[in-house]
Amino acid sequence: MVVLEAMETTRRDDSAPSASPRARAERAKARGNESYAVGDFERALEAYTEALACVGVVSETRDETTQREEKPRVVDGSTDAVATTDENATTAVDGVAATYRANRAACLLRLGKHRQAIEDCDAALEIDPSYVKVYLRRASAREALGEVEEALEDYERARALAPGEASARRGAERLRPVVERRREEMKAEMLSKMKDLGNSLLGNFGLSLDNFKAEKDETTGSFSIQFVRDEEKKTKKVRDEYDDDDDDDE
Repeated sequence: MVVLEAMETTRRDDSAPSASPRARAERAKARGNESYAVGDFERALEAYTEALACVGVVSETRDETTQREEKPRVVDGSTDAVATTDENATTAVDGVAATYRANRAACLLRLGKHRQAIEDCDAALEIDPSYVKVYLRRASAREALGEVEEALEDYERARALAPGEASARRGAERLRPVVERRREEMKAEMLSKMKDLGNSLLGNFGLSLDNFKAEKDETTGSFSIQFVRDEEKKTKKVRDEYDDDDDDDE
C-alpha cells in the first residue's frame, strides 16, 4: 500500500547514516505531532523522547536517569557517534531540546502524569527561561497536584512575559483567592498552635496567655504587655455583667 510504502521510506531515511541527528530529531518530532493530533499521547511521548535522544539527551521519566550520552549509539547496524565537542554539546541543550521537553510535558499532562510533566517543564525552563507555554503547562500540572501557590507563581510569570496571554490571566485570577484563603487558614492554624504552646508552658506556673493583655499606644502605635491577675479578670467580668444588667433595666 502507498501509506505503508511511505512509512517504510521514512523509516529508512531516519536510520540512514547520512541523516544528521538534528534531522532525525525533527522527523521524530513530526511523528509525535501527528500522534498528538489524533489523541495517541503515549505514542507521541515516545516520539518526542526519541527526538531528545537524537540530539544527545537520554530523557526518562520519574526515577530513571536523565543524562547526555557520550558513547556511540547503534541504529539498524549503523553507528552514530555522539560528539563531545562544545558545539555538539550545545546542540543537545539548545532551543530544539526545550521544544521536545515542552511537547513531552504536554503529553504527560494528557496522560495524568503531572509530576513527570513538571520535571520536563523544569528541564525546558533551564534551557529557555522565557518559554511561556512551559510555564502554563507547569502551572496546570502543579494545580492538579494541589500545589496552588507554585501554580499561581507560574501563571504570574507567564503573564509578566506575555501580558496578553488569556489563559495565564484566567489562571491567576482563579487561583489568587484560593491562595489568599489558604494563607489565612495557615496563619490562623499557626497562631492557634502558638497559643496552645504558650498556655502549655505557662500552665506550669498556674498562668495562661489570658493573664497577659496587649495594649496599643495610639500616639506611637507601639504595644505594651500588661500582666493581669486572675482576681482582676474575675472583678472585670462581674463589673461587665453588672453593666449589662443596668442596660437591661433601661
